[in-house]
Amino acid sequence: MVAKKPASSSSFLLEDVSWEAYEKVLAAFQDRRLPHTYCAGILEFMTLTQEHEWIKKLLARFIENISIELHVRLTSSGSTTLKRELQQRGVEPDESYYVAHYAAVRGLKRINLEKHPPPDLVAEVDATNKSLDRLETYAKIGVPEIWHHDHQGLRFLKRASSASYRVVKQSVAFPQISSEAIQKFLHLRSTRDEYDLLNDFIAWLRTL
Repeated sequence: MVAKKPASSSSFLLEDVSWEAYEKVLAAFQDRRLPHTYCAGILEFMTLTQEHEWIKKLLARFIENISIELHVRLTSSGSTTLKRELQQRGVEPDESYYVAHYAAVRGLKRINLEKHPPPDLVAEVDATNKSLDRLETYAKIGVPEIWHHDHQGLRFLKRASSASYRVVKQSVAFPQISSEAIQKFLHLRSTRDEYDLLNDFIAWLRTL
């Protein structure tokens, strides 16, 4: 393995990492969190900021309350590492959910993308610069939808090909929900307590 200069101090790159070596790294960490992206021999580790965790948690709570209030069943898969050897891709999402395929993985202790479908929805917060294109990795793995938040705000992304996404206004998993509505509530996070913000969000959901 060869260390490579990262795009920023918030990430660390290793080059010439074989799939077998990547699997050994994952096994060493077992079920502990390991924010990373693996792309065809390059392995990038990321540090997590408070901003990242704050937005990620809010998005997760929004999604989970949408499920409850709109009566949409889901199976949470959290930050479970998603990987496919054939595509030489691996990634740890910030949050992930099975919606259309919730029953296919319900109760499973391990998800294997060689046998099981990828999550229907991933929440991805990009609070720092990264060297590898995580969106391309998600597309290669087959994730249909991403709620992607960066310095420009929130976008809903729908998988357009095996390597790309396109921006959509309405969620694929939750067609009643628009990115504009979710962004409006995210804007309030700096001026409202989470308790009040989430209660306002739930009240809004009940009007749909």
